[in-house]
Amino acid sequence: MAVRAKVLERDGEVLGIAGYYVTPRAAVVFSDAKPGIPKQLIWREAVAFMADLKLPAICACESDGAARFLKRLGWAEAGEGVFTWQPYS
Repeated sequence: MAVRAKVLERDGEVLGIAGYYVTPRAAVVFSDAKPGIPKQLIWREAVAFMADLKLPAICACESDGAARFLKRLGWAEAGEGVFTWQPYS
């Protein structure tokens, strides 16, 4: 399977990654970040990432903080810890 991803790097150290792979029904989105990354930077990169995504998407999250973040970005909760998103028209 092919994966498209972006990596946030500072001074040679990977601080975060976000990406997706495509299934027949949706893009499956994933991300991970080390603590201490400025929230504004994460927000800005997430919005830009979603603007480029032209497919319906799904992801799962493991924390309440991640769930709140996804909801603020416009993702809809589809089940416990599972969220869906539709591209902008």
